[in-house]
Amino acid sequence: MNFKESIRSSIKSLFHNKLRSLLTMLGVIIGIFSVITLTSIGEGLKQEVGSQVESLGANLLYVVPGKIQMGPPKKGESQLSVQDGHFNDSPNVLTYDDVLLLKGQDNIATATGSLTSIDRLDDLNIFVSTTGVDEDFNKINKLDFAHGRFINGDERKNKAKVAVIGQQANIELFNNQNSIGKSFKINGQDYRVIGILKYKEPENLGPQAENINTKIYLPITDVLDRKADKTVGQILVQAPSSQDVEAAATVIKNTLSQNHPEGNFTVLKQKDILKAINNILGALTAGLGGIAAISLLVGGIGIMNIMLVSVTERTKEIGIRKAIGAKRRDILVQFLIEAVFLSLIGGLLGLLAGITGARLLPQILPNINTAVSMPAVITALVFALLVGIFFGVYPALKAAKLDPIEALRSE
Repeated sequence: MNFKESIRSSIKSLFHNKLRSLLTMLGVIIGIFSVITLTSIGEGLKQEVGSQVESLGANLLYVVPGKIQMGPPKKGESQLSVQDGHFNDSPNVLTYDDVLLLKGQDNIATATGSLTSIDRLDDLNIFVSTTGVDEDFNKINKLDFAHGRFINGDERKNKAKVAVIGQQANIELFNNQNSIGKSFKINGQDYRVIGILKYKEPENLGPQAENINTKIYLPITDVLDRKADKTVGQILVQAPSSQDVEAAATVIKNTLSQNHPEGNFTVLKQKDILKAINNILGALTAGLGGIAAISLLVGGIGIMNIMLVSVTERTKEIGIRKAIGAKRRDILVQFLIEAVFLSLIGGLLGLLAGITGARLLPQILPNINTAVSMPAVITALVFALLVGIFFGVYPALKAAKLDPIEALRSE
């Protein structure tokens, strides 16, 4: 029996028991469907996060207190060093003087600092989070205003009692009326509203994750006056273009080292942040795919079970084939082809179902984005093929080793 005849005989045998073949493939179909669907969700999340981080600006740099190492240690560095964004316990040494020092340096378009404080909002008798910023904060973040304007340089220098508030803050303080020029009290002092921000969908990803609608922005110098250590939370720097990021990072390090020779600060670039996030989400996607692949093993066990039943049912047929000249290799190949066909056809059907499911899922659940990954598709199909071979070998060997005389005597 040549190879073509083995394939033809295997297909004929599988079609002879259509329902059983379909039920046997069901485990592989579900396994591949799960792998494709879950990995597409992971890839979709990866693309969404990457898009959000990149939308913040490829030319932005963040200066944060403490030492952070993004990614694995470089060659020659200790493997024990802090990795992937873990902070050490260095004290915050960044001050607004550092921000002023960076402004106007070569390869730096804009530099700003931000400082979050908890203050008493007397009008509502609650404590709220306020953010101290300077005039350059809006140049980088490009806030959308419903009314008014942002804090200017004079108001920052004079520690003016002015505020820019988000839409939700305006609703709760002034019933969503145009409150420009009106005042509200923070810590017993009057603050005049100079700007009201437009509503914006809350963001929950990226280094600037926040609900801007609840924000109350004040001049950073005013907020610093209430803080004992006079430090800022982080410094945000904008390079003239994405090509100037490396040069800007060097300028930042050299400039801030004048005030902080011990180097207790870290300059983060967007690509470093994106790389760290991709590493985490890549591991998450691989984990989801691995969990789904377990169902493929269950499908493989189902194939082996049915193939063993098939060998028992077709013992007499095997005996006749051997009696008319079929070799052990012919029987082995035929049963192995049947097992591989079951897993491969199941894999293709599962792939079709998985791709369809990945495309339909965002329509059913709009908050979920999916992206079918070609490496995941190839890996799933290869894994399905290997499952067919691995779980088909034992039944095929059992069939091939049958004694023809004993097989012919079987009922």
